[in-house]
Amino acid sequence: FHLSWQLKQKQKDFVVIYDSSKGASRNAAGICNPTILKRYTISWNGINFLKFATMRYNSIQTQLNAHFFDHLPIHRQFYKATDQNDWIVASQREGLFAFLNPEIQNYSDNSIINKEGYGVVEQLGKLNINVLLNNFQSQYTDQFHLEVFDYGVLKIFKDKIVYKDFEAKKIIFCEGYRLKANPWFNYLPLIGSKGEYLIIKAPELSKKQIIKGPVFISPMKDNFFWVGASFSHQDKTNIPTEKGNLWLTEKLKKILNTPYEIINHKAAVRPTVIDRRPLLGNHPHHSNLNILNGLGTRGVLMAPLLSHWLLEFIEKREQIPNEVDINRFESYFNNLKKKHV
Repeated sequence: FHLSWQLKQKQKDFVVIYDSSKGASRNAAGICNPTILKRYTISWNGINFLKFATMRYNSIQTQLNAHFFDHLPIHRQFYKATDQNDWIVASQREGLFAFLNPEIQNYSDNSIINKEGYGVVEQLGKLNINVLLNNFQSQYTDQFHLEVFDYGVLKIFKDKIVYKDFEAKKIIFCEGYRLKANPWFNYLPLIGSKGEYLIIKAPELSKKQIIKGPVFISPMKDNFFWVGASFSHQDKTNIPTEKGNLWLTEKLKKILNTPYEIINHKAAVRPTVIDRRPLLGNHPHHSNLNILNGLGTRGVLMAPLLSHWLLEFIEKREQIPNEVDINRFESYFNNLKKKHV
């Protein structure tokens, strides 16, 4: 999406080829959060990602005349007294003090189990991904073409690429975990992690915050909430499992003290990378083949700035930060070539 949006702003011609399957993005909670609450740290470049993303989402809302981005706090649940001490110490750390309110809070109602109170993470955002994507696609339908991409049909020339009836100077692959089937970029160490989540209906639960306990509970429209997600590095299917359902419901028992109904149980594979950094750049031998992938669990946060970096690289040859440049895996490509010699 973000690449398409920027190209539209630059009045560049483009087409988006996509199939009907829904990847990890449409299954995500949409939480725009640079903090890592498990370890009380800031994610790599997190503050810059958040500033750029907030500016971008607010701008898009205005231009599309639609609402899909809210500023919601996270309530970090505490389960023992030492959790409170850890929170207070973390709230004084550089980077974190802008987000972590040091004051310990307690709920005034009984809908949430309140053992040792909670801490508030402020200055965050919550994106309704599906509303954004559906709104953009409905306004620019001519740019979207529904079909399964056929790698075998793509013709690569020095100054252009040709795919069926389409001709372009560049192609950018944004395929998520399906990158594993891409014949030009499957040498990259995309490992993938499956996440299962629930959609629940809880009429008595407040929608004014995101709850972080053993899992996240994130508000959706009406009285629906997103609950998740699990992690599995072994199973790489999009099929929900009984084991995943049990794991999620057991976690919910530690958070909610209000009636709820499970509406749906879904799964998707996150595009995670071996070094936990995204993948940006062009192919070692074909400069007109580009990639934006590996955003993992923080796609909503990172995608706006990452797409900006990639287009600046493509159009102006601006240097991509080393941490996300696929050149860091050049040895993987060279080893693959040796195997085929």
